[in-house]
Amino acid sequence: MTHVKQVEAFERLVTFCTGYGGSYNPGRPTLQIDALQNQLIEVKSAIEKAKLARTEFDSEVNQRKQAFDKLPRLLSGIMLTLEASGAKPEKLEDARSFVHQITGSSRKNRKPIPAKKPEKPAIQRSHLQLAYVSKADTFSKLVKTVLSEPLYQPHEKTFSVAGLESKVAELHQLNRQTADARGKWRKVLVERNRIMYAADGSLTESARAVKKYVRAIYGHDSQEYALVKVLDFKKPKNR
Repeated sequence: MTHVKQVEAFERLVTFCTGYGGSYNPGRPTLQIDALQNQLIEVKSAIEKAKLARTEFDSEVNQRKQAFDKLPRLLSGIMLTLEASGAKPEKLEDARSFVHQITGSSRKNRKPIPAKKPEKPAIQRSHLQLAYVSKADTFSKLVKTVLSEPLYQPHEKTFSVAGLESKVAELHQLNRQTADARGKWRKVLVERNRIMYAADGSLTESARAVKKYVRAIYGHDSQEYALVKVLDFKKPKNR
């Protein structure tokens, strides 16, 4: 059962209990109608915050991917510009080694740098994060190597000293923003799970207690208990 479905089930539970009228009157304050309604509001807010944080995280992930997807074309331009400047073979080889690390191409079977980044099998987000951080770091080393060549003096803004240093800063910033968004999302998830599934005063704990109270007051075979009996509350396996 998803988080949203559990909230929907809890809302139905509160509605049923409200419909019982004055006969539903538990002595436990947290099970009273006002407390349940307030808890419902709190849980819905936690769900919405989690959705928003996930949307912001996905937006940062997509923005970063778009920027890194453009790297192969930029790398190709940098290498061609470096070669055209008259740099020595040793300098070109140093620069190529960084390019190979970024693109993942083999040095033995070297191919032209593709205009578009080839598709790769899906990997876990944590590994993906490290891959992007590594690429940004390697690109920074490439730029330092290229800019150490005295003959490298392009007039084009993209390949200029300022242009390359700006790109390095941009890639690092995108990684930081993505990491920050992920951290915020995870923090919100922890709070949502605490509100919904932690032992003391959580949604699941309150819901189960309400069902037990309804069964005790109205009876196992009562119509009142039949309404809430079918409502299931438990921790999802994948939270």
